[in-house]
Amino acid sequence: MPFRPSCPLSSHKLPPSSRAWLARQFRDPYVKARLSYPAHFRARSAFKLIELDKSFHFLDGRNVRTVVDLGAAPGGWSQVVAGKLGWTEEPPLAPRVPPASSSGFGLKGTNQSLKARSKGKGWSTAPVSEEDLLDPLDIDAGLDAPRRAGRGTIIAVDLLRMEPLPGVKAIQMDFLSPEADQCVSELLRSERGADGKADVVLSDMAANFTGNATADTEAGLLLSRSVFEFVRRHLRTADSVGLRKAGALILKHFASPSANKFRKEFLDPHFNLVKFIKPPASRTESAEGYWVCLGFKGVPEPVKAATEHSTPAS
Repeated sequence: MPFRPSCPLSSHKLPPSSRAWLARQFRDPYVKARLSYPAHFRARSAFKLIELDKSFHFLDGRNVRTVVDLGAAPGGWSQVVAGKLGWTEEPPLAPRVPPASSSGFGLKGTNQSLKARSKGKGWSTAPVSEEDLLDPLDIDAGLDAPRRAGRGTIIAVDLLRMEPLPGVKAIQMDFLSPEADQCVSELLRSERGADGKADVVLSDMAANFTGNATADTEAGLLLSRSVFEFVRRHLRTADSVGLRKAGALILKHFASPSANKFRKEFLDPHFNLVKFIKPPASRTESAEGYWVCLGFKGVPEPVKAATEHSTPAS
């Protein structure tokens, strides 16, 4: 059997955990689809947002003009929003994910083979190289694509630097900081006719895992409370628009009894509709899920005080 030193899956120099991760990446149909799409998404998570929006349509409609993406880097969710608002080519609402056993997706090839060719209404791909699969960000792809004039304001906030995207204003700050809060407010007001409020707030953030279940659960709750406090200040209410489902929050969380308590205390009373969904693109073995919260009612000041009181000290 010929030996291929360039194949990471057969390399004994990698630890078992790395080989397992690589094997999963090569089998993952969403990883393959990410590389084959004309949009060339920066992250596999882009498909999660596409699937969430397909079910709830919170990014559809001309009334959606201001979107804030918290924890945005490397920019997969911001890419989807930019397509929805017309800044880039809009991705299909229902991604056609090739089967895991799909042929023609091997290790041989070059970057040029990433170009998809249309076949009817779907897309097929030529083989791609292992180097392409191992690049989890692919941040330089598509930067030279033709720019479009879309609508609205998209604000991406992250501690990490994010490469430019058409129509997206990136802020490299901690979204909890007063400086970031002021910057977001000013950018939201820059939209013509805007009142300084966002139509949609997205959060695909997760706290760093320590392996301690109690500590990890508490860190996740603290992050969710922080996002909710951001929403209290910046999300438009349904009454201000006159639409029952206006003012949307998409919030990632990990299933636990404490998470359910958070939903009952903070989300259900302040949104007209709160739904839990685990999109198909979310890995089966992961405990992650998303709350889709539509129709923000606003938060009176007493709730704000309770939120701050319940937030554990760092």
